[in-house]
Amino acid sequence: MINRAAEYGPAIHRWWKDWRGQTAAVVASGPSAKHAGVELLKDKMHVIAVNESFKLAPFADVLYGCDLAWWQLHKGAPQFTSLKLTHEPCVAQHYPSVNKIQIENVALDRLLIEHPGKIGSGGNGGFQALNLLVQFGIKRIVLVGIDCHLENGAHWHGRHPSPMNNPAQSNVDRWRAAFNGNTDIILGLGIEVVNCSPTSTVHVFPKATIAETLERWRL
Repeated sequence: MINRAAEYGPAIHRWWKDWRGQTAAVVASGPSAKHAGVELLKDKMHVIAVNESFKLAPFADVLYGCDLAWWQLHKGAPQFTSLKLTHEPCVAQHYPSVNKIQIENVALDRLLIEHPGKIGSGGNGGFQALNLLVQFGIKRIVLVGIDCHLENGAHWHGRHPSPMNNPAQSNVDRWRAAFNGNTDIILGLGIEVVNCSPTSTVHVFPKATIAETLERWRL
């Protein structure tokens, strides 16, 4: 399987990250992220933080946010000065510092690797951030806060305020299916993924703590 996006991305998008062969983490918003030891990732690997999780990982290379309401609530997150990305067209119009990627079909829960900056949905920002790392050419990925259940609450920071949406059971069921259903692409590209969310219902990747993973990978 050839990752065309990793090959051609740098020539297409000025913001593109050419991270071929490197290691990165997705820090999402599941409750487990709060006590996962996210600070251990600093200076060890690239990091994409999803929504509020840039507060856990202010050192992140990328801040990814799906929703216009989130960006409006944070006024474009001016305190985050590294790369900011969204798939919501209106965000880039209101906040020029936020760069736009594309989700062609919001019902598509597949990782896309052919076209740089065109990703699958999965119904959540963690999946979309994972798709970006795959396109950037990453070979080892740590997943943090990918819990995909509501037993411990909606997010590590509590529920989003109105008018933002909070997940229902149907949402997390879709998220789980999206992560569990794309191992063929991950394995086909030779990517190693470790799930650092101990209570996660995503069962297709081995689980370990961040500290254990850093030791294993000698980082």
